[in-house]
Amino acid sequence: MKKYFIPGVAMICAILTATGQPVRYGTGLPATGSEKPAHTIFTNPGEDCSTGMGISWASPVGTIAAVQLIEGTDTVMIASEGYLCTTFDSINSKLGDNSDVYERHVFDKHSVMLTGLKPDTKYSYKIVTGEGTDTEVSDPRFFRTAGADSWKAAVIGDFHHYSPLWRRLDASMAMLEVLDSVSGGFDWVLSPGDQCAWGGSYNYWTELSEQPSYINYMWGAVQGNHDNMSRDKELTDAYFRDTHAHPHNGYVGQEGVVYWFKYGDVLFLMLNNEAMRTAESLAPVFEWMENVVAANPARYIVVVEHYEWLIGTDGSDSQLDRFRDVFDRLGVDLAISGNNHAYLRTRALRDRKPVAAGRGTFYVVASSSDDSRGRELKPLAANEEIISTRWSEGAKTVGAMLMDVNPHRIVMTLYDREGRVCDAFTVPARR
Repeated sequence: MKKYFIPGVAMICAILTATGQPVRYGTGLPATGSEKPAHTIFTNPGEDCSTGMGISWASPVGTIAAVQLIEGTDTVMIASEGYLCTTFDSINSKLGDNSDVYERHVFDKHSVMLTGLKPDTKYSYKIVTGEGTDTEVSDPRFFRTAGADSWKAAVIGDFHHYSPLWRRLDASMAMLEVLDSVSGGFDWVLSPGDQCAWGGSYNYWTELSEQPSYINYMWGAVQGNHDNMSRDKELTDAYFRDTHAHPHNGYVGQEGVVYWFKYGDVLFLMLNNEAMRTAESLAPVFEWMENVVAANPARYIVVVEHYEWLIGTDGSDSQLDRFRDVFDRLGVDLAISGNNHAYLRTRALRDRKPVAAGRGTFYVVASSSDDSRGRELKPLAANEEIISTRWSEGAKTVGAMLMDVNPHRIVMTLYDREGRVCDAFTVPARR
């Protein structure tokens, strides 16, 4: 076994066996959050997921911390210097018993961008905190790097975790288990946003981080409008940025919120709707997208944002016309959104007209998955000629998609909570 030690810091490098099950915190979290020395741990994509991965966590102010990366019998220690985070100090929220709480989270936010990883390899890691005899080691987390010719990702969003209604989280996490069963296993999770009901409630992020699907997989997500707000409707990208470790390769002012990454042959462009509300604010987004695509050739291009391309409930216009020209110009193969809580999928489109698959962009609005906030379908009010299908179970909707990728095509399949196929389509490679 190889061992690497941080100069000047005596840390335990032993590999410990995981014990127990993930904690369902519920009402157990105090106003100051988890008492663990390393908590709210997330695995996020690096720029090139075949060799890089981002790790995010929080620790008490002044805590010495590092990532213990494990691959086979090799163990590497990577030091981390946190920065003082007060984003979540003095936030009104609710606990699992529906009681009011005034969250007072002040901590050191740590982010480590792992590099030099082996492609198509499963890694585990732990967060090591303290020094000398006071060292503590977290339970292990896991991820698989890109590099295989074929891979699968779960696509799930709009589950709005809210501690007083824990069944929302139960429903979405159960849906991921269904996808795992029908797919024979997936490699990572893609989310079009709204993981939390209130992104300003740090306890909710902590509770998410302890779910098995967050422990076992990398999550690539965009910020939803709920992830951007507090209970008091204070709006800031900091709630999303300061709970994740995304690549800081977005345009100026959006580093760590807007970002791109490659997983295998797919280039993902992850956008922030909260920064794109006006026509003027789209200019830097389009310039950034064009520069990223030009500099990063890929077999497939996928764009993800939170707000829906078309309204799933009745097919009326929403975001599609704001983006279709640049998507046509860049050759975007697949555009994924959420927010409307009803599934909608267009035909392949170019110049807003149906074209053969492989010659245009498929626009998909993901369904909700929380068994709570879905929406009933209404008769189509517009865009019937470009919409291929819609799906919803009404308020109690639980659905998610599987993205199955190889060098020849992407197959997107929508499943319901019983594992039944509700829609499927193929995006052929055009590069």
